[in-house]
Amino acid sequence: MRSNGQPSQRGMLSVMSLLISLFSLGLSMAGGAWIALGVLSEGLSNQVGISTRIVVVGLAYAIGWFVSLYGIRILGNLILPFIIKGYALIILVGICALQIAIITRLFKQQYNINKFTLYLLMFGAGLVALVGLHLIIEKHNLIPFSIPILAISLMHLVLIVVHYVFLPLEASQYRYIWGDAVFFLFTGVVSTLMLAHLGLLNGFRNGIDGIFNAKNGHFMPPN
Repeated sequence: MRSNGQPSQRGMLSVMSLLISLFSLGLSMAGGAWIALGVLSEGLSNQVGISTRIVVVGLAYAIGWFVSLYGIRILGNLILPFIIKGYALIILVGICALQIAIITRLFKQQYNINKFTLYLLMFGAGLVALVGLHLIIEKHNLIPFSIPILAISLMHLVLIVVHYVFLPLEASQYRYIWGDAVFFLFTGVVSTLMLAHLGLLNGFRNGIDGIFNAKNGHFMPPN
């Protein structure tokens, strides 16, 4: 409230940014989980339909992302960072569950190239969502988030060795090694880069800091 008893415009915008971010990001996470479940349960196989759904989910995520960034960096909302951190943990749990589910299907060798492409697309989309939330919060550390992904990736390596070395397979089954190898390398490289903290995202973070900076007065509403 202002000194004259009138509601503060900045305060109202901060509350609205909190509600919009909470709703939009939550909606996008629920939509992404629904799409992933459809792909894993074989209920979704039309790539055109899946692409459209991903675009819709991405739109909801983008709205929540920009509003969260505005609320935290410009309006100084103190609650949003905790919500973003909570959402990041939820996305991490979803990524790990998706990684385990994909590894299980690779082990059973019940997939084709189209389905494998969808697996990679869904896992990559989850990583993009996680990194996006990471960029919203200043001085947020991705290293703890990389450890479970890397641990699951190493377990995948053990399964690959057991599957293709110690288990009896038919000649036609050995061709599936390429799917296991590509997914293992993808998850291993990404988690290692997150763990190494090489500053690959510094350019994006610096750009965000330059635009959404309360000190330069851009987008700053009156009190």
